[in-house]
Amino acid sequence: MTIIRARQLTTFSVAPDGRSVAIGVADEEGQSAALTLPAECLKSLILTLPDMMRRALRLQHGDPSLRLVYPLASWEVERSTQPEIRIVTLRTSDGFHVSFGITPKELREMGEAGADRILH
Repeated sequence: MTIIRARQLTTFSVAPDGRSVAIGVADEEGQSAALTLPAECLKSLILTLPDMMRRALRLQHGDPSLRLVYPLASWEVERSTQPEIRIVTLRTSDGFHVSFGITPKELREMGEAGADRILH
């Protein structure tokens, strides 16, 4: 197995056909390297990164309750092509955003849960 000990992420690129991505890094000596993945791997990576971060934080600080929390800068609710689903997009000021498919009932319940916590 080849191990690249990256010091930092540098760039990323997406193939012109969208079928692969490259994640650029600089290694401990400052040399450039890249990890190229099929685009299908991105979903697994996106789903895995939050758990990796949570585990790293908890081990570094010895606190099992730690997690990375992003301040919300803006949000948007829009209709999807499926009538029973709304798309909720949450954004941070630094450009990170994530979208969720949610039913109107779940959206109402979230609003009610938030209002309950503010009132109590």
